[in-house]
Amino acid sequence: MDHAIRRRSLLAGLSGLALTTSLGFRPQHAQAAIERLTLYGAPIGVSIPLAQVVDRNALSPLVENAELQIWRSPDEMRAGVAAGDIELTTSPAPTAANLYNRGTGMRLAAVLTTGMLYLMTTEDGITSIPDLAGKRVLVPFRGDMPDRVFQVLLAAHGLSPDDVGIEYVATPLEAAQLLLAGRAPAAVLQEPAATASVMRGIANAINVRRAIDFQQEFAAATGRSADIPMAVLIVRDSLRARAEGLPQRLFTEIRDATAWVNNNPASAAQLGEDYMGLRKPVLERSIPFMNLTVRSPAEARAHLEFFYELLAVDSAALLGGRLPDDGFYLDVGPAT
Repeated sequence: MDHAIRRRSLLAGLSGLALTTSLGFRPQHAQAAIERLTLYGAPIGVSIPLAQVVDRNALSPLVENAELQIWRSPDEMRAGVAAGDIELTTSPAPTAANLYNRGTGMRLAAVLTTGMLYLMTTEDGITSIPDLAGKRVLVPFRGDMPDRVFQVLLAAHGLSPDDVGIEYVATPLEAAQLLLAGRAPAAVLQEPAATASVMRGIANAINVRRAIDFQQEFAAATGRSADIPMAVLIVRDSLRARAEGLPQRLFTEIRDATAWVNNNPASAAQLGEDYMGLRKPVLERSIPFMNLTVRSPAEARAHLEFFYELLAVDSAALLGGRLPDDGFYLDVGPAT
């Protein structure tokens, strides 16, 4: 399936033309700063608000034609950034810091969620992290967000990865499929794969349940709020230079789109199916577990730095060797 899907509304365009004409503006005065822009997103719920921004052409007149493209893995996204092909994307929070510290010019424009990670299981006896000792657990994206958060929570209970039979797999979809196939009794899954595993389990008479909410576990382990700032939006300097005010506009529009997604799960799920190729029934049931909440870099910085420091205890290389400095955090103030 071609994940690059773009919609344009003829009626919206005609209405805009009529409005500018009635106000006495000539068409060339309303010319967009960027003719075409691709918004890249992860194959998870944080990309649904991006789909809504694209669908309603919300970045006009800064951007004339916007499209959404879904990357398949963090490695694919990193390669696109390194090649200069990606200027605007969602990203795992540690990857965003790493890319900035490597001098790519990618800076933080928003934090998109307070976490959507869960321990899914087919065993009744698994209800807590200590219950996983000696159990095989499927974990996608080795070394990336699900893996790193899981290891932090294991350490909080005095366990190491050696105490758990971690089996790494390529994607959350693969982890869900292997869980249903009985390869392991538990899997670390993010949304919407977590909800998909439950629904596919029902269809196959397999009881898959949400045993552990990692966000609540994080709060218990750290004494802070149930907040894992796992997904962020980053923008390259070259794009900001071509469209002054774009990060501010993006932040405002994605914040509004996120509120719409949370309040309209059925319509948002249809949009996710149209733009991301994910199944509407799964997305609709998944949205309440996505914890989609948009915060500016200034609002999220203290908690994000705490999270970065926690992850860097075992591997500073995850962040590119150090915490990102002030330049990482864009000022997205009021939209222009």
